[in-house]
Amino acid sequence: MPIVCKRGLTASDIAQVELELGKSFPVEYRIFLQKMNGFFIAAPDYVEIHLSSVEEGFISFDRLFGWLPEEECNNVVAFNKEFIEELAFLNSAIAIGEDGGGNPYVIVSDSDSDRNGVYYWDRTHLHEGESTKNADFPERNDSGSLFFITSSLGEFYRLISHQLGGYPVSLEVV
Repeated sequence: MPIVCKRGLTASDIAQVELELGKSFPVEYRIFLQKMNGFFIAAPDYVEIHLSSVEEGFISFDRLFGWLPEEECNNVVAFNKEFIEELAFLNSAIAIGEDGGGNPYVIVSDSDSDRNGVYYWDRTHLHEGESTKNADFPERNDSGSLFFITSSLGEFYRLISHQLGGYPVSLEVV
């Protein structure tokens, strides 16, 4: 299965994005943005990721965000400005992608925490019910629960690649 990506960003582009968000990115996300300015799965348009914490036992993955002001649904700045405040209790949370149905993937990167990693944020309450008992960050103020996926973005990318049957073929769009 192919992925579709945009050319990577420059260091000054990444600094501009961080300035717009008012947050610094973890090193792994900066490196990702330099290589690929976001990507999405093509044909089919998602992959399933095993997640035993949710009742159904899997979640969908559709895309990782980049800095794409002309494509609001793929833009890390637009998504975070609209929704990340719902996770105000996690100061270092940055939404970096989503499942195709409005449920983001979030990086939590806090030097004072042992709970850093990539999490699935059930923002739309798709996996509500028994699953919420297994949440790593239980819902607060109707935010939706967060479920741990991997300890690093690199590990998360390898997980996605495995679901695609090995490292995916990249189709770069200019």
